[in-house]
Amino acid sequence: MDQIRYPAPTPPRREGFSVPPAVDFNGSDFRGSIQKVLGNNVGQYVVMEFLIGTEQLVRKQGILYFVGTDYVVLYDDVVDNFIVCDLYAIKFTYFYYPGQRPTQNYNTLPSAPTVSS
Repeated sequence: MDQIRYPAPTPPRREGFSVPPAVDFNGSDFRGSIQKVLGNNVGQYVVMEFLIGTEQLVRKQGILYFVGTDYVVLYDDVVDNFIVCDLYAIKFTYFYYPGQRPTQNYNTLPSAPTVSS
């Protein structure tokens, strides 16, 4: 299957959304950690899978914007918003080559079920 080509990610605007100062993951405490791997790849386009409960995987995608000690922030450039995600729920992270994106948007929320009376 052919991948859709997109321009390389550019850093998003910072107005209206703030994060704490960047964390230094270069110390021996973080050597080999997921924080170190993710921190080294800020600015890359990713799809992350999160384990919700014991069986449900949920995917979120965007430009890796910030990595904290227990959360990450993704920037969804399609709808221009930020997604704060629990680091400890991440099970898999897919990194895309510059100019490539997944063929579907995993950030769209399913419609709420309608209640009939």
